[in-house]
Amino acid sequence: MRRVLVVSPHAPSRELLRRILDAPELSVSATGDTDDAFSALASRPPALVVVDLRRPDEDHPLFLGLLRKRHPALPVIALVPGRLRVFDGQHERVLEAHGDTAEALHQLLGALKQAVHDVLAQDLLRVLRPPVGRA
Repeated sequence: MRRVLVVSPHAPSRELLRRILDAPELSVSATGDTDDAFSALASRPPALVVVDLRRPDEDHPLFLGLLRKRHPALPVIALVPGRLRVFDGQHERVLEAHGDTAEALHQLLGALKQAVHDVLAQDLLRVLRPPVGRA
């Protein structure tokens, strides 16, 4: 079972993200505290971290920077106002989702689900890919 860690300072957003990402093949946990997130990363690293930066909070942008520095190959998806920043462990891409309407939020959350699926599939392919080199 693949583990996903959701980090968000806003409890309703954290719960919404946890519920949206919940799937039979995933174990989704959520925290609002950055220290708890680093503890979870140290004890059992997840396959993916989703960080919600849509609400103003001092700790979470710093957390994202430290996370990328301490775990440079760990896949991370950051939700920022109007877009998703998707880092799959090697490359980063940005998906736009503008607006403050319910439709824009629906598009953002749909893009998030697809990005989680894509990143975890890429990670699984890396794990299962046969070694290249001498036979």
